[in-house]
Amino acid sequence: MRRDRAAGYLYILPAVGFLGMFIVYPLIKDIQYSFENWDGVGPVTSAGFSNYAQLWKDPVESSSLAHIGILFIFFALIPVALGLLVASLIGRVQPRGSAVFRAIFFLPQVIVTVVIAIVWTWLLAPTGSGSFNGLLHTIGLGPAVGPSWLGDFGSSLTALGLIAVWIDFGLCFLLFLSGVQKISPELYNSARIDGAGLVREFFYITVPLLRREIAAAIVITTVMALQGFTLVYTATGGGPGTSTVIPGILILRDAFDLGQVGTAAALALTLAALVFIVTFGIRALLERKAE
Repeated sequence: MRRDRAAGYLYILPAVGFLGMFIVYPLIKDIQYSFENWDGVGPVTSAGFSNYAQLWKDPVESSSLAHIGILFIFFALIPVALGLLVASLIGRVQPRGSAVFRAIFFLPQVIVTVVIAIVWTWLLAPTGSGSFNGLLHTIGLGPAVGPSWLGDFGSSLTALGLIAVWIDFGLCFLLFLSGVQKISPELYNSARIDGAGLVREFFYITVPLLRREIAAAIVITTVMALQGFTLVYTATGGGPGTSTVIPGILILRDAFDLGQVGTAAALALTLAALVFIVTFGIRALLERKAE
């Protein structure tokens, strides 16, 4: 038994070493840097909690956290709601060519996010033969030069959010579709006999039986929202101005452009804490109700 136990520890040793080297040690160093003033090269001085206080005093830093909260709605809540609704309808009807729908909806998950961001910047450009504004102008519904959806202070964050909905919808849809197909049709037949309509079937049968799938979808999409650096950086770079700036962009700016490693580390830890609290909180809540 001791020999088997020693062999088991030996097998997991590479994984433990990998996690310690690339996750645990950087996390410890990040905690250390968050309480220091350091430009990455010069001497280190103690900062106490001033780096964390800066996150709430600096309007740019605090607005980045607010933007993440708004993007959370587009990255997580809307795709989960739409995916659940469409999956429940398609799962019940089973239309012809459903495999084609699955492939089309899941396609954004296969494409690299950088490519998606570049393509959408073309589609949302003020003018151009392939842009939405250009298409509207072609059919006589808009001017030759339309609004810059990603370059306007009022619409840029919403435009990014809609792109995020398009990206995450397919993942949520397929996850819920597999769950809907596992639900016994007899439950729906019994509900119909009792006089339940589509709305009651959805809220009293589909949603309760898909709580674990909903929890998984929310956890995945929440992490994507709080770490949605690639989409924002490629599409807008945090602009115009600071209208779409998020913590990931500020971490890059503070650490490598401004030489404020302590502030960047504090912001990174705050973001990690938000990911942990939101994902585990939602998962624990939904799984408790599923029991």
